[in-house]
Amino acid sequence: MAGEATRSAPKRRRDDPDPARAEGEKVGARIDAAFEKLAGKLRARADKAHAKLDAATKPDERAVLLRRYELYADAAAYLEERLVDRGERSA
Repeated sequence: MAGEATRSAPKRRRDDPDPARAEGEKVGARIDAAFEKLAGKLRARADKAHAKLDAATKPDERAVLLRRYELYADAAAYLEERLVDRGERSA
């Protein structure tokens, strides 16, 4: 635009940390911690459903508990795989 002065970003020294990269790493660590926490909760729910499955005698109840176990275990496994993928990319 006419009349506006253009200003470039201040130059960083080579040994100065990149603020955008540092912020990205900080946010990434918080995301990884949230994934770990959620995966742990889902894994605990899967284990709880599996424990109840052993005691259930009715076929309908067993089917419901088995499906619940499968869903929680699959969700936990998915999050754990994503954590491994994120770890490999940042390394």
